[in-house]
Amino acid sequence: MSEAIKVILKQKSIPVLVDFCIEEKIEFNVRPQAFPDTDWEFNLMVKDIKTAVTTGMFLRENRIDIAGNEQPKPKKPVATKKSKEEEEKNAATGAEETTPTEKEDKGLF
Repeated sequence: MSEAIKVILKQKSIPVLVDFCIEEKIEFNVRPQAFPDTDWEFNLMVKDIKTAVTTGMFLRENRIDIAGNEQPKPKKPVATKKSKEEEEKNAATGAEETTPTEKEDKGLF
């Protein structure tokens, strides 16, 4: 198992990662990013599972994201709109519409 973990860092975070790599004896390569020019690309060479787990824990603890591993953002539920006729009908009768969960929560008492 000889895999590379790609990480994009700002210049201020570089010393923390370099110190970790030196302590854990992890081989790494560094290249400047073309755009934006304040970011740097690190490739960490992971050779065994223990190093991979340790590196993952370090990256998570320091809130450093692995490039290409972005989590999808949760989708917000789409609110259903009432038709104009339903709104006028409820306004004319003075009745408030209850959701099915409110009807179920009432119970026997």
